[in-house]
Amino acid sequence: MTKASGITVDESVKILNVDDVNDKEEMMKKFEHLFDANDPKKGGSLYLQSKVIRARERIEMHWAQEKLKAEQETSEQPASETDPTDSANKSQ
Repeated sequence: MTKASGITVDESVKILNVDDVNDKEEMMKKFEHLFDANDPKKGGSLYLQSKVIRARERIEMHWAQEKLKAEQETSEQPASETDPTDSANKSQ
């Protein structure tokens, strides 16, 4: 759970009824449908609509975290593999 959204990725997946948390197209399609279906102006529930919004935000936060993690792993690997002085300094 995160302080920003208040829900977990698993809860978000259940709220939006998506099969794959990484399928951006499916997530946005389900979000738009549920957001519109729960529009208070159309007789829907503001509470449910806010849950749908929080679920989308949490999944988007998950995507950003995964992207940052992948970028960090990518940037760390080449430095240690290509620096010939790194192993020489460790042995001294």
